[in-house]
Amino acid sequence: MKFDLYKPCKDCPFIKGSATNITLAEGRLDEIKRDIENDMSFICHKSLSLPKNEQQHCAGALIYLERQDNPNQMMRIAERLGVYDRFKLKMDADIVD
Repeated sequence: MKFDLYKPCKDCPFIKGSATNITLAEGRLDEIKRDIENDMSFICHKSLSLPKNEQQHCAGALIYLERQDNPNQMMRIAERLGVYDRFKLKMDADIVD
């Protein structure tokens, strides 16, 4: 999994009011947030069809977790390996709370 998306796409489920955000089943976003807060990763929906080693971690999820001051285990490992730089994230994105 790659960690080089720094800006959420316009359809990111973590963007308030995005097409994906408003069409998720009730409670689904809460499930996703709970999962990533418990050290699971969340693949960007635009990279799901790529080979596993080419898939990207969702930038919206990265920003959400960084705002919570709760980077998950994969984020911490990726940062230590030098493949993730939280300072490049577009932190002013309109991310859900």
